[in-house]
Amino acid sequence: MTKKYSPKDVSGRIVARLALYLGILKDLEKVQPEINSIELAQRMNTTAVQVRKDLSTFGEFGVRGKGYSVSALIREIESILGIDKENEVILIGYGHVGKMIACNTNVLGKGFKLTAVFDKDSRKIGKEIPNLNIKVSDASKCLEYIEKNKVHTVILAINAEYAQVVANQLIHSGVEAILNMTASKLELNSNTAVVNADISAKLKELNFWRINPELRGGINFD
Repeated sequence: MTKKYSPKDVSGRIVARLALYLGILKDLEKVQPEINSIELAQRMNTTAVQVRKDLSTFGEFGVRGKGYSVSALIREIESILGIDKENEVILIGYGHVGKMIACNTNVLGKGFKLTAVFDKDSRKIGKEIPNLNIKVSDASKCLEYIEKNKVHTVILAINAEYAQVVANQLIHSGVEAILNMTASKLELNSNTAVVNADISAKLKELNFWRINPELRGGINFD
């Protein structure tokens, strides 16, 4: 697909909503062939105008008065997100969070393959990861592996106090994107893509909405 959008028009929120649209469309694919912006907006708890604006940022995918082909829109969004092909990912940190990811790679979703796992704990190094057919490697060999295999994407699941130092080393070795699973906010150059997925922070956010049910109405939890 030819990219028709401008970098200045794309925000983190739009990209995040694209992933949510994709999840909804995947659920609908087997039960209905088409969907319009009103239906999609209702499922997203947003407006039809917002849906159309989000999608039009990346091209023209629907038919006026008819809506969108569910399967075609899935393919378009997968292409935009770059998951229409396999993307290799490595994991640094085989603690509780890292182990959860490595032992259940289905959570990565379509388009991602976990190819290596690293940890500095000698008790974990060499352990075989169930269902993955790889072993935990020594973290001291991580940068060499990245440079040799031209790794671009890393899931960082280490102790927060080491996150910035390790991230700097990763970037120097050629890593372009980091999924930050730590509680540390990484300070990196603008050439590096970083998405923070701090579970503890999200639980705090979630708990606020749990204890304040009167505030939930009309809130778009994206």
